[in-house]
Formats: sequence, C-alpha cells, structure tokens
Amino acid sequence: MVTGLPPLFMKGFYSFFLGTRTRAGLTGAAIFVLVSGTDYFLRNEISIDVFYFLPIFILTWYGGRRWGLTAAVMSVVVWLTDERVYAPDFADQYHIVLWNAVVRLAFFSTVGFLVHALRTIVVKERAVSNLKSAMIHTVSHEFNNSLTGLSAGLFLIKELDPSASEETKSKLYSSMEASLHNLSLYVKNILNEARMEEGRFKIERHPVALRELASAAVAPMSELIAQKNIALEMKVPGTPLLVSADREALALVVSNLVGNAVKYTRAGGRITVSVAPAGNSGSAVMFSVEDSGIGISLEDQNRITSGFYRTGEGRAEAGGFGLGLRICNDLLALHGSRLEISSEKGRGSRFFFELPAA
Repeated sequence: MVTGLPPLFMKGFYSFFLGTRTRAGLTGAAIFVLVSGTDYFLRNEISIDVFYFLPIFILTWYGGRRWGLTAAVMSVVVWLTDERVYAPDFADQYHIVLWNAVVRLAFFSTVGFLVHALRTIVVKERAVSNLKSAMIHTVSHEFNNSLTGLSAGLFLIKELDPSASEETKSKLYSSMEASLHNLSLYVKNILNEARMEEGRFKIERHPVALRELASAAVAPMSELIAQKNIALEMKVPGTPLLVSADREALALVVSNLVGNAVKYTRAGGRITVSVAPAGNSGSAVMFSVEDSGIGISLEDQNRITSGFYRTGEGRAEAGGFGLGLRICNDLLALHGSRLEISSEKGRGSRFFFELPAA
C-alpha cells in the first residue's frame, strides 16, 4: 500500500491542478501572479526572471501558443513596470531598459514557440502510436475472421459425405476463395503503403484490359454478392479497352473499389461496374463502381482517401481500417490519375477514375 501512495498522490495532484484546460490556465495564472509578485517585492528581477518560464510553459502546453505568448508579453510588462517604479536612473538608461525588454520578449516568445512545437510532436506521436495499436487490433480481427472462414470450410469439406451435392461444395469453395481474397487484399494494401512511404514502389506500364481486371475482382465476391442478394450489373465493352498501367497496381485498385462496394451495400442493393471510353475520341478509358450503399457525406469525402479514416456509418456497417481508398488514390497518382468520388449520405456512392488509352 505504501509503494502505491506516490503515484496516486501525483495523479491526484496532476488532476487537481492540470486535469483540464481551465485548471491548467488557473494554475499558470496563479504561478504568474506568484512570480511577478515576488519580482515586485524583491526588486531584483535578474534572479526571478527564470521562474517566468513556469507559467509560460504551462499556459503554452495546455492552452496553446496564444496563451503562451500572452504570458510572455505580460512577463515583460511586469518587468518594465518594476524598472519604471524602482530604478532611480530609469530615465537616463531608457534605451538600455527598452533593449532588455525586447531581448526578454524575444526569449520568452521563443520558449513559447518551442514548447508549442514540442507539444505538437508529442501529440502527433501519441496519435500515431494509438493508430498503430488500433490498426494491429483491426488487422488481427480481420485476419482472424478470414482464417475462421477458411478453417470452417476445410472442416466441412473433410466431414462432408462423398455424395454431397456439387452446389454445397461450390458454396464452400466460393466462401474460402473470398476469405483468401480478403486476406490477400489486406496484406497487399499494408505492404504497398509501406513501400510507397519508403519510396520503393515503382510502376511498370504495360497494356492492360480493364474489363479483365473487373471480372477478376468480382469473381471472389460472387458468393457474398449472392448471400446479400445484390443485383450486380457489369457494363463492359465486347472489345477490350486497353490502358497503359501497372497490372498488379491497377488490379489492387479495382479489387479495393469492388470490395468496398460489396462490403458497404446492404442486402437487396445494387452495384454497377462499368468500363467505357472517355476523353476526346476515346483517348482515355473510365472505370467506375456505383453502388446503392450507405453513401458518404461531403465533409467525409476528402478524409476517406487520407488513410486510416472511416466514417461512423462505415465502422458500423463492416470491418476494416480505412486504408484501401488511400492505396487506390496513391496508386492512381503514380499513374497520373486520381480517384474521384460522387456520393451523398444515405444515397449510395460512385468511385471512378480515368487512364490514358494504350
């Protein structure tokens, strides 16, 4: 019990004096009054000046840069007032006193800026740490779900009577294939994000048929589409429309977009995947995925492509950690394109992009 007293005492002390922004402001103001009062009565500012750092630090850390700069200005004002009242040769050395005031203001202000910068770094690192923990938890959850599906499928296949219908076996195979597809997609997203952050991701352009990538992305999702009774429409031309792109990178983009549409479209909804000519005289090819899902509000549309952001409706609807759309946007940027979003909350979404025709 004795060993637990100091941490409890420190926690209570911190909570009482610095637990909220208001309490920190009052504490900083109280320390400022104490220091300036001591400076006033001792009339020896040189030995007291250093203690002005305490209220400046507290007010900047908990209140922001504006509070810290205000404390810096007030500290200089108090010092000038003391000099004006108690220094007998103030008038004769006015320029020296003024210079000292400027130096103090610059020094105190610099302290405020540095404390603010330090807090920004600490907050950012804390957010990154929390984000990594959340991502690890989510990835583990998603992997566990996929592995559970695979394990259940394998168990059922082993236990099935040899005379089981081909339809039953086909459903099991489709379910296992979808689980493997999801696992592969998560791994590719994470690895490619790391490679792009390190500048190690390079694209190799070749003629690619978008309709083939669209069909390949839809195939693993067919069982889930059937289970959710989603009406899927493929609007692809009979003749392949080729684009100049990195096949693996573009396949990941298409898979992410199709997978998101299936994930966030509720039972009985519809999805349209289309490939069509675009630009002047078919100089470009447009790929789009349109769904009748939960939709995205205007304020969230820019955030969802920044990475690790998911809307409240998205978190409630399905699992994931908000990395897929960022990967899509980054990979398209390497191709000189970008991911466009047309959506309205509660009324579905359309994700599309254009690439030059090969």
